[in-house]
Amino acid sequence: MRRVASLLPALIALALAFFLGSSSTRGDVFVVGSDVQKKELASLFKLLVSEKESGATRYTLIQEIIAKFREQGQVSRMNLFLTEYVNQNPSDPYLAHYLFVVAENYRQAGATAFALREYWRVLSSTTDILEGGKSIHEQSLFHLVQLEPSASKRREHFEELKARFQYKMVTPDLYYSWGRTAETLGLWDEALLAYNRFLQFPDPTVAGDPKASQRIRSLVDISQTDRAWVRQDLNALVAQVKRAVINSETQLMETLRAKVGFFTLSWDNTDLTDTLTEAFDIRVFLKDLVLQANSGTGNDVRFEPELDPLSNDREAYLRSTGWNYRIPTWYFYFRRVEYPADPESNGAWEWAGVFFGEKL
Repeated sequence: MRRVASLLPALIALALAFFLGSSSTRGDVFVVGSDVQKKELASLFKLLVSEKESGATRYTLIQEIIAKFREQGQVSRMNLFLTEYVNQNPSDPYLAHYLFVVAENYRQAGATAFALREYWRVLSSTTDILEGGKSIHEQSLFHLVQLEPSASKRREHFEELKARFQYKMVTPDLYYSWGRTAETLGLWDEALLAYNRFLQFPDPTVAGDPKASQRIRSLVDISQTDRAWVRQDLNALVAQVKRAVINSETQLMETLRAKVGFFTLSWDNTDLTDTLTEAFDIRVFLKDLVLQANSGTGNDVRFEPELDPLSNDREAYLRSTGWNYRIPTWYFYFRRVEYPADPESNGAWEWAGVFFGEKL
């Protein structure tokens, strides 16, 4: 039903176009309303026909006609009138304005496909003009990058927007959307450039996606590393971590831990995106591990032989006991890497952090 409703403005315009083609006079379609309203519109159309030169006078008359249609709620007739006028007057200097009005009418009515067509006509077939200090082409491009469903076309619009109006790209959501578009197309260098610009804004946020900033920061950070800590085989990674802890191989532990987003937190804080920045000095942390492993108190670290049942194909947990660093039970946390820019790393495993205490 929603899709049908969004098509109604265009369907009405098509019906009006049919009647216009079969009518003997323009007034059959465009002169509508009460007797007073009909008289006003008829007068305006008469003046418009008598004005031979396209320019400011015609623009003023057309603005009056638009206002009369809008007062009556005759938006479809307005759209038909404007598109017909544009087709018949290709040299009018205000074509960009007339088509932009039609595009806005369609957008506000939810007829996105028709709005996109008209915004594109503004860009491809009219000379840009300024209204209230704003470029019509600029406004059309901003709508196109927000509404265009095709990633390849959306990218073309972003490129034109950057080439012509980069100084107007002053919100982080635009660069986020550009990065997401490039991601969709597999253009990772371009995506990372857009994401780097996104992160330059103070406290960048995206409406509807509160974790966008953390995700993008993680992607950018991991792009700047060699990802040498990533392992294809989870079992091999777990075995290496066990050996490093039990044998106090602190350098191996430093090699194995994730260099982006490594965390330590308790089970009552499970939102990992809030703890992507390391909250401790990893060198001190490793030193404590060595002291625990070599304490000689009979509380040496012991690992469970199997992964915890909480583990799945995206995350894995390894329980260990015998710690005297605050809490005796720790769960080593492993997860798959999400970095599609590098197929060898994407989907592989990393040691990403430690949960303190027993599971809640």
